[in-house]
Amino acid sequence: MEKVNTKITELVANNPDSASVLHFLGIHYFNYTEQTLGEVCQQQGVDASLVVRRLNENAQLKDKTRINLEEYPIELIVEYLKHSHYIFIKQRLTYISSLLENYQDSSSIVKDLKLIFPHFFKDFVEHVYEEEDTLFAYILILRKLQQNRQKVTDAQLVEKIQQKTLGKTIAHFAKEHREEDNEMNGMRELTNQYQHTNQTDLHAKVILDALKSFEGELKIHAKIENDILFPKAQQLEQEVLALSHS
Repeated sequence: MEKVNTKITELVANNPDSASVLHFLGIHYFNYTEQTLGEVCQQQGVDASLVVRRLNENAQLKDKTRINLEEYPIELIVEYLKHSHYIFIKQRLTYISSLLENYQDSSSIVKDLKLIFPHFFKDFVEHVYEEEDTLFAYILILRKLQQNRQKVTDAQLVEKIQQKTLGKTIAHFAKEHREEDNEMNGMRELTNQYQHTNQTDLHAKVILDALKSFEGELKIHAKIENDILFPKAQQLEQEVLALSHS
């Protein structure tokens, strides 16, 4: 229980990701610059052993090998990606937004981030919902057709597919996805690759590390779509189209 007797700011300085764990347990580290984890837990009426366990679990989770999604049916891959979208919006981005809102210094980098982040957040949410309403919906329709062995010449189903995709095929979606600019380009360039220009500014360090970590998750997410989802979806689309000629 060594962590219990450690200052909150020291825990975060040693592992910036700890700040997000504490955040979702109702402890905003920047409000307790001189207090230990145990003192804050006692003050907030939080079980210190639970907090330490969550911190340790988070550290271990980072080291675990990711599941092999290639083994799963496409509808479960879609659900996995939709769940990732939920985590991105409801946890990762709301956490970063909270960090920015509570930053009180006049650091030019963070000041600029506070201006552009809300626009990024809004654009990201719109992009995610559009992907779910078009690409993901189309894939699930194809899967239903495959399972039911229905003909794609059925007028209603064809119309439904076209409404969802605006006439695009999986190949079109895949090409667009690979050509899309990384959503984080602007913030990465603004922060010089998320470099901490002031090592004594812990809050700025936590913000930049959170942005860098989020971009890392986005890259993994995009790789899953490019390397697993799209190949499976293209094969599914070909099989379903073949049904119309059987």
